[in-house]
Amino acid sequence: RWLIAGCVALFVRLPFSLALPHFVSATIGALIDGDVHAVRAAILCFVGAGVVDACLDFWCVFLFGYTQQRIIRRLRLNLFGSLLYQEVGFFDNTP
Repeated sequence: RWLIAGCVALFVRLPFSLALPHFVSATIGALIDGDVHAVRAAILCFVGAGVVDACLDFWCVFLFGYTQQRIIRRLRLNLFGSLLYQEVGFFDNTP
């Protein structure tokens, strides 16, 4: 469930992170043309896409980290549980 949420956040974030270079290019092109309104619009789009990208990046890192911790916890509990159910002779013969 958390892994799916992280993947969804990653796929939603992808267009925003890919759009950032486009807005930089649009800003440079508008600066060369001398169009102040196009420069302002491109910069606002760049900032907006950057903010959305940064927020979704936070959620990607958080959700994947949380999922990682849950997987590690489950593995450790399974390992500890299997060690508890071993016969006493297992510990005598195994270093």
